[in-house]
Amino acid sequence: MWLPFDNPKKMDYRALRSSSLPEFSYIRILSGESEAIVFIMKGMIVGAWHLNLSTLEESHSHKAMEKIEINDDSIIEVYEADDDLFSTLIELNDESKLSIPLEADIIINEMFMDVSSRDELLERYRIRVPSDESIERLISDYKSKEDF
Repeated sequence: MWLPFDNPKKMDYRALRSSSLPEFSYIRILSGESEAIVFIMKGMIVGAWHLNLSTLEESHSHKAMEKIEINDDSIIEVYEADDDLFSTLIELNDESKLSIPLEADIIINEMFMDVSSRDELLERYRIRVPSDESIERLISDYKSKEDF
């Protein structure tokens, strides 16, 4: 895998949006025991590469897309490229090309939950926040059961 790593535009994956991606870019994903690169051109994923760091097993193209994992502790780096550099990258990493490009939104929307506030999250999963009285009642009930 040949890539220039000068001046990356690093982003927290929770802030990653389709609109924030450059026209020609690649995304480096460091997650636990793996590293992955996703090539994006005009909103489409056109290539992918995955490396299992413990076994040093490489995967390319669609197999690499299947193995990409993103966790809360994942590091996402977005690298911007111009048209000429991007074409060179794809040419030099030909084995990573996808036979059919995929929408970049699948990696952004499906893997990342877009929740702008705690209240929206609570409402989405119908979680009720207990009142102070409820908490005190639970504690007193617990203490009374503990005495028996």
